[in-house]
Amino acid sequence: YLLTKHNDSMISFENINKSDWRYNLMYKYVHLMHNHVYYRQYRVLHQERIPKGKPVVAICNHQNGLTDALGILFAFAKDGRHPVFIARADIFKKEIAAKALRFLKIMPAFRARDVGSAGVGENDAIFNQSAKILQENGVVALFPEAGHQDCHTLGTFKKGFARIAFRATEMMDFKEPIYILPMSNHYDNYFSVQGRLVITIGEPFEFTDLYDLYKEQPHRAEKILTDRARVIVKDLMLDISNLDYYDEYELLCTMYGREIMKREGKSQRYFPNHLDASKKVVAMLDDYEKQNPADFAALMKKTRQYSKALDKMHLRDWIFAQKLSGFGFFLRLLLSLVLLPVVIIGWAINVLPYSMSSLITRNIKDYMLHSSFHFAVGVLVAYPLWYIITASILWGVTGLWWTILIYLILLPISLIVYLRSKVILKKLYNRIRRFRLWFRGNRYYNTAVENRKEIMKKMQEIDVK
Repeated sequence: YLLTKHNDSMISFENINKSDWRYNLMYKYVHLMHNHVYYRQYRVLHQERIPKGKPVVAICNHQNGLTDALGILFAFAKDGRHPVFIARADIFKKEIAAKALRFLKIMPAFRARDVGSAGVGENDAIFNQSAKILQENGVVALFPEAGHQDCHTLGTFKKGFARIAFRATEMMDFKEPIYILPMSNHYDNYFSVQGRLVITIGEPFEFTDLYDLYKEQPHRAEKILTDRARVIVKDLMLDISNLDYYDEYELLCTMYGREIMKREGKSQRYFPNHLDASKKVVAMLDDYEKQNPADFAALMKKTRQYSKALDKMHLRDWIFAQKLSGFGFFLRLLLSLVLLPVVIIGWAINVLPYSMSSLITRNIKDYMLHSSFHFAVGVLVAYPLWYIITASILWGVTGLWWTILIYLILLPISLIVYLRSKVILKKLYNRIRRFRLWFRGNRYYNTAVENRKEIMKKMQEIDVK
């Protein structure tokens, strides 16, 4: 199949879904690094909903480049199948990139804005190959938004996945059902290593009721299936559709989400609970806007003022959710000083490989792709390479095998210490600033405290209603 008008190379996507020992080997390595190094908490909810041995078109919201695809890929780990992904064709322009993507089981989708209206015709070959994969009870995965969002919101769905699904049913003479598997992803932080990710798998559904319509009016049938799927994905994810007040909604999800989890007796350490609480806050605010638009606008204004005060003081909301304790502050400060040597060692070992991916992302304007490079360059390449180099140097200096063994055992621990210490230092900075502002009686601080009390009181009133 011809990749793009700008590339004369021909790459076949035949048998892309077949087993490949090289891919399987890489899969195991990436799976380990993704689930246990890059994320400190990766959760997949309702894996039992994946139809076993059935043709599946997996669809998901798209917010974070490569890491979205990896989240879906490893959600199928227990199923045993490796999804074949479809991505925009412009990333296939260079031959070396095209061959690498083909190896990773990724096929191109040609968008008019990338290749012009004439190039879109090349999708037929890709759609046919996708349909063939489904005929063989494989999995095809797509992001119907056809581009990643830069926030917790759901964009419009394109009909590509519906065309593939109907094409497959047509090739099977409409005798076998194909399952649409809705999925969603939710991140606590799009960019940092050792963040948290939850993948939610929805109930798979057939679309046999649209077969007759498709035979007569294919475009209408595709549109109905697309709209049906979007409603389901929207329900699975955190969708802040009120973009005029997006920042206010997000802050209120953080502030009042904790209260909801506390009231319901749910652990804040389990990340899926944060998703559930945030969804409840968004639903609550959307309903409040419809019933009391004037009061809703006042709440948004108060929340915006509180947010600006936090920015001015260089503080985060979580610090105000905790009681101010001089004893607790000095105890944490003392503990930080005691652990400082361990932190310094962790930084000395890991700061260089961590910075390698940051050098590349500086030149990438699309911030939502930064996490992809942090994972691919930093976690998969720079860290292992750096550890091999430093272990070799240590071997050359000491010549003692047991020192290398101890060093290799301590390396993953040092990485966790390094990454967590970055968070701890930020929190310590917040605590020091808060204590200083409180001690001086700063007016911005006092105003922020009062604003937060008023906001939380109003949220409780809305919640009761």
